[in-house]
Amino acid sequence: MATVKIAKASKVTLSKKTYTYNGKVKKPSVIVKDSNGTKLKKGTDYSITYAKGRKKVGKYTVKITLKGEKYSGSKTVTFTIKPKNTKLTSKKGQKKAIVVRWKKQPKQTSGYQIQYATKKNFSNAKIVTVKKNNVTKKTIKKLAAGKKYYVRVRAYKRVRAYKDGKAVTVYTKWSKAKAVKTK
Repeated sequence: MATVKIAKASKVTLSKKTYTYNGKVKKPSVIVKDSNGTKLKKGTDYSITYAKGRKKVGKYTVKITLKGEKYSGSKTVTFTIKPKNTKLTSKKGQKKAIVVRWKKQPKQTSGYQIQYATKKNFSNAKIVTVKKNNVTKKTIKKLAAGKKYYVRVRAYKRVRAYKDGKAVTVYTKWSKAKAVKTK
């Protein structure tokens, strides 16, 4: 009797790993390939189980269970739904301080982070966390007088992790940076 080699299922990918919150359920498509690069067939070679919800900001799992005569086992992959991005609306230099304002993102956020630095590439930057999502203004004090600072902001949300239930933080991208000079 001849032995037939079967390529093992080796690569599982999602069509998209990151989404931005819009209130709609997310369902990334799944691609499963064997070690030869051949796509496996959904329903015949594997089944998919999506985590419940997938609408709010958080991290979610997709479980792929291999089946049939050729394949066995399972693999879990994750994707993230991030809050909507925010942007700086104004900045103003004051005596040894800067006042930063940003656009409010009240849905699916816990608060904001402001990053500021004296270098445009944000090396050695400092971060100030605003723990309320209804606040849109922050004064950063104890800065050097007459110095140019670069600032940017992002929103975040604290959520429960998909596996162990521990809290994790999901961040948006940083807004475009703006320069401001202290007095």
